[in-house]
Amino acid sequence: MELQSVWGWQPALYLFLGGMGAGAFIMAAVLYLKDRQRNARIVCVSMWAAAASLIVGLLLLLMELVTPVRGLMMWQSFSHFTSWMTYGAWGAFGAIAAFGVSAVLATPRAGAWLGKTCSWYARHEQGVRTAFAVAGIVLGAFVAFYTGMLLMTAENVPFWNTMLLPALFTVSAFDTGVALVEVVAVALAKKEAIDPAAKRFMEKCVVALVAIEAVVLAAFLGSMLFADASTPVGAAAAASAGMFVSGQLAVWFWGLVAVLGLALPFAMALKGLLAKEEPAGSDAKAAVAAAEAETPAEGADAVPAKAAIDTPTLIGAIGALAGGCALRFLVLAAGVHADVVADTIMKMIG
Repeated sequence: MELQSVWGWQPALYLFLGGMGAGAFIMAAVLYLKDRQRNARIVCVSMWAAAASLIVGLLLLLMELVTPVRGLMMWQSFSHFTSWMTYGAWGAFGAIAAFGVSAVLATPRAGAWLGKTCSWYARHEQGVRTAFAVAGIVLGAFVAFYTGMLLMTAENVPFWNTMLLPALFTVSAFDTGVALVEVVAVALAKKEAIDPAAKRFMEKCVVALVAIEAVVLAAFLGSMLFADASTPVGAAAAASAGMFVSGQLAVWFWGLVAVLGLALPFAMALKGLLAKEEPAGSDAKAAVAAAEAETPAEGADAVPAKAAIDTPTLIGAIGALAGGCALRFLVLAAGVHADVVADTIMKMIG
């Protein structure tokens, strides 16, 4: 079976970067709304990473256009509000604005400068940041959903033309977004260790999201595999799903998506959650032991304590990112075109 070759690698990376960026902002914003004092550096860097991911993704998508510069003006159109392309352009533009403003406000120097320059902002800083965080969450959820809708509108590709695809890409976007924030947290551990409650919350999110994604993915592939193969549309859908399960894409699907992108993050997050189920009082003992370990011996030079790398979290997060990226490439590659006209005629006759 010949793989889809009309859409290249740029749209696949947009689908990944756009969804991941949206999910990362949502996770960072939720961390901020849950605790406005802790994890400030992690929230700030994650918001900048989210904005950068979405911008780079959109630029890659524009590269697929015949005239990329004209694509930049799509958001100005008010006359095609029945088109998902217009919805997506406006949604992405709004998301970039919300992500960018939130990232600037989360930057300590920028926030301090605004507070000194504008007394109104100094009095309403928390409310302003909350408003942009909530707006970014809503717009981020739309962008994550839109990455699937962009493919779903291709009616001549049955593998894409189902509501299960936007659902799958949305859940995957949230999952990879959490993974990106986890990578940021690990990278910044020496400067600002993530709050244990926030880390535990993200691990719970990973377990829940991976479970949901596995169910949606199974439903998506199942609906395609058991489509009516006697029709051109059903045959194309079954052929696409067959590539995933046992065909030419099976090794990549089972290895990168199922194992690396789902099973590994689930196992690492579950390991982290179970490891924290310790008897009462163990946290206090651990704190005392850590304090003693950080206290230099008498007469010795003080050596700054180094934060240990959270290897399980990092491994799980990298696996989730690799699997989420592979999922987009494979879904695009498996998009077998169907003769929709012939299918319609057959339905009219029969």
